[in-house]
Amino acid sequence: MSCCGKKMITGTNAISKISKIKNIAEGFVKLAASRAGMNFEYAKTRLAICESCENVTWLKDREFAAWLNENKIEVFKKLESLEKLSDLPKKPHRALTRRYCMKCKCNILAKVHSKEERCPEEKWEKNLLKCIGC
Repeated sequence: MSCCGKKMITGTNAISKISKIKNIAEGFVKLAASRAGMNFEYAKTRLAICESCENVTWLKDREFAAWLNENKIEVFKKLESLEKLSDLPKKPHRALTRRYCMKCKCNILAKVHSKEERCPEEKWEKNLLKCIGC
């Protein structure tokens, strides 16, 4: 218990949540760096895989915020395993939208830049194995 009588997050649960937050931050920082000219070859490979994936959805910021609001308690409880929550809505590409993964709920451009992140469908890993066998 904490000083306020609320349960503290401890142990491996805390480590996995902190790790997920670190990965999200890393992804956005590297995305910004790539827009400034830095080259992240692994991110390009991952993005190419995501672009052909059936789990990509295009959401406006308010649409993603509405999903977060509906699922806020569960999002914080399951931050390290968001793929267990209901899928994001499937939407086509439109003006002023961002790419998200319907399964893991991540902003795809940020996720592909985080080295520690994995595709929930293991598509990045499967593609890598194919390339090794070439």
